[in-house]
Amino acid sequence: MREVLEGLVERQRVERRGPQHAGLAYERYAPPKAGATKDALKPWEDWLSWLDGSREPEGYAVAFTRWKDTLRQTPTVWFTARAEGRVLVGHGNASPTGVGLTLHHTWGVPVLSGSALKGLLSGYVRAVFDAKEVEETCHRLFGVREGAGEVLFHDALWVSRRTGADEGPAMLARDVLTVHQRTWYEGRGWPNDHDAPNPVAFLSVRPGSRFLVALGLAPGAGADGAELLRWAAARLSEALKHWGIGGKTAAGYGRLEREGDVEVLTPRPVFRRSPLLGEFQAWLAGRREEKTEHQRVLDLFEAEWLARLLPLTGPEREACAQAVRSLVKSPKRVARREALLERLAGGAACPGLETRSITHQRSACPPRREDDHACD
Repeated sequence: MREVLEGLVERQRVERRGPQHAGLAYERYAPPKAGATKDALKPWEDWLSWLDGSREPEGYAVAFTRWKDTLRQTPTVWFTARAEGRVLVGHGNASPTGVGLTLHHTWGVPVLSGSALKGLLSGYVRAVFDAKEVEETCHRLFGVREGAGEVLFHDALWVSRRTGADEGPAMLARDVLTVHQRTWYEGRGWPNDHDAPNPVAFLSVRPGSRFLVALGLAPGAGADGAELLRWAAARLSEALKHWGIGGKTAAGYGRLEREGDVEVLTPRPVFRRSPLLGEFQAWLAGRREEKTEHQRVLDLFEAEWLARLLPLTGPEREACAQAVRSLVKSPKRVARREALLERLAGGAACPGLETRSITHQRSACPPRREDDHACD
């Protein structure tokens, strides 16, 4: 296995391509150190140079868009933060270099963990504001022993910058930390000026990287939850700019500048598929497979399905209409098809709904939801 990994690293390094998954390469592909000589360290140096060329993997842009869509289902605020310098979050994680880095488990892109953002905001608010003034706010933001907080701190994901064949900029940068008092740190003596410096190479996130910072409102939050989210986002933006996040902030690491305004998202209605919609689509698929005449399909649709489908939501009824149009395309049947679909859409009254049904007779218009207009 080790020989296979070494061959993979060397082949991609020669082709000047970074790893397809930077996290896996950083945690599992490290070559063993055979000594301290230049030749012995060459595989190690080549491995770090290979990681230095890591770029956004193919397919991540789709995953990033889907993740953003999920945030729209609950009250959320977000903003984009740009790294002014290098960023080192998760430096205490296990790593072959001795200095860890938080990377997305699935995609291998840099990520600012929600726990790190929450800890940063907690420390910033308690240090900048009077403790008594923000005590209740802190309880709502971060929770107490008796209950959870009202704000969800999502992981801040790397903002996708890949377009087509362009893989975008490199994500990671090679860095170095030089230990000058090795004997003292190892507990073998007092600090002195005779120890040889011991440079430790590791990886950090490149300057210019962008992250989408998102805060959501937890279920059961107070009526003024939206204002709480805005306030938290503004304070978090200040903390990222002035304090920084992660390790080595005293050396200038971890500073992120907000780009643009904080965006407040209105929850989007969630479309839940009705079992009746699936049943109807399966029925149409059966008529297609049996090659049922279009006239017969419309007869059965009017007699057995129209009344049953009216209680569905507007999007569901539109899906039914599209399914009928995809099956019944005969020019001779278009007029009748559209007349029936107009009744399904709610653009006409309810004549004939008291006629036949699969399960029972209907003597009046069926129950309808607020978005139905079949009997208006």
